[in-house]
Amino acid sequence: MHTGGTLILIRILLIAGFIILYFLAIVLLRPYLPHRKHRFSYLLLKVSYLTYLFFILVFFYFLAFYQNNLDEYFNTARLILIFLSLFLPTIIMLVRKKIRHKRHLYNWVFSVFHFAIVVFYFMMYFQILALYD
Repeated sequence: MHTGGTLILIRILLIAGFIILYFLAIVLLRPYLPHRKHRFSYLLLKVSYLTYLFFILVFFYFLAFYQNNLDEYFNTARLILIFLSLFLPTIIMLVRKKIRHKRHLYNWVFSVFHFAIVVFYFMMYFQILALYD
């Protein structure tokens, strides 16, 4: 078991790492620069990705320090969904520059996809709280 000081240091380092990761995503995505053709859908895609990333980081911070055993909650199907939800949105953001045709539709569809993942994590969070508290 960790001592009180060690646990606080681990929490501070985890928060610092998450903040650095989030600001790095903001710098790389540059949501403040509009696209000349697809202004709104492009901005929506970037904002939805940053929202997704924020909720993922908060959820995993919550899981890192949750006291109850979560083995019963995370079955194989949930773990596969979590694994996919961690990597697919980032792959989608990396591939977006390769898409030439239907970029407007691509931006809208995957903005909805990002928000759907946020809803999925909200549901998991409240299910965990309801089951174990």
